[in-house]
Amino acid sequence: MDLSKLQERIKIAYTLGDIAGIGPEIFEKFTNELALSPYKDLIEIILIDDLLDFEIKKQFVKMGEPSEISGEHSISTLIKANELALKNEIDFLVTGPVSKESLHMAGDSSSGQTEFLAKLNGLNRDEVEMFFACGDFLTVLATRHVAIKDVSEELKLKFRKTITNSIHALKKVFNITNPNIAVAGLNPHCGENGLIGKEELEFMGEEIENLNKEFSSTYVSKVQAADSLFAQAGQEYLQKKKQSYDLYVAAYHDQALPVIKTVAGFNAVNLTVGLPYVRVSVDHGTAFEIVGKNKASSESLKACTEFCLKLAEIRKGVALFGNFG
Repeated sequence: MDLSKLQERIKIAYTLGDIAGIGPEIFEKFTNELALSPYKDLIEIILIDDLLDFEIKKQFVKMGEPSEISGEHSISTLIKANELALKNEIDFLVTGPVSKESLHMAGDSSSGQTEFLAKLNGLNRDEVEMFFACGDFLTVLATRHVAIKDVSEELKLKFRKTITNSIHALKKVFNITNPNIAVAGLNPHCGENGLIGKEELEFMGEEIENLNKEFSSTYVSKVQAADSLFAQAGQEYLQKKKQSYDLYVAAYHDQALPVIKTVAGFNAVNLTVGLPYVRVSVDHGTAFEIVGKNKASSESLKACTEFCLKLAEIRKGVALFGNFG
């Protein structure tokens, strides 16, 4: 650890998420464990939530259930966190898990924190992307929280923009200037040449060809069968091999997430790219069913924190700590 390379500690802000979920429990466990971590002197923790306000509100919500009160709390803390990030008073934002139902009960129609933060910054949903990172295994979702019946139409609208946004993000966030990007087909076996789906033939292939022409320093693969592609990526992660691609593009949420969560567990990090700042989130939900049972793990918060430190290394161009993952 070389603290002389830091002018000051890295400021990482945290939100508890839904106050009726496991967010408060995992944050408490994380901060207790941090005292024993090898990088405790590198960071300054900033809790966005007002703890007195949190204790008062807890009396009026039923733990383990969504509510208007907890939704309002989530909204107010996200607004505060966004303001601090825009003022450069924090270096990174780590958000706890929220309940979409609670958000809706509080009057917000966003489909999640990604879309809510985009809206706060005057961005539409096509200007931000949802990445998942576990080591050098990086994945972007071309469609996010969309019903399966709507994925095909949504993919037509989002496909090219998602890859374009991702190319810029790889350079800006990860300093990857000549990325190799793998694209998963939407249909089983990439549609079997149109026999069980035509999306790969009707627009995906053409858009990939156009992207390779537009970004000469980038290689975007032809569509590949998702099962084989993500199985290979998962095996490379488990065997600690360098990934064959810098980024994997999943056509929809559950095409990639089962593999990521199986091989990485709580070590996966949800990253929003396209915002004016870096926001990462735990890769799990509110887990209402285990609230109050002391079963929740803080490992995902730890992974988020270590991911932020890795990004700080990239920003500064120095190794602040080394391999602590």
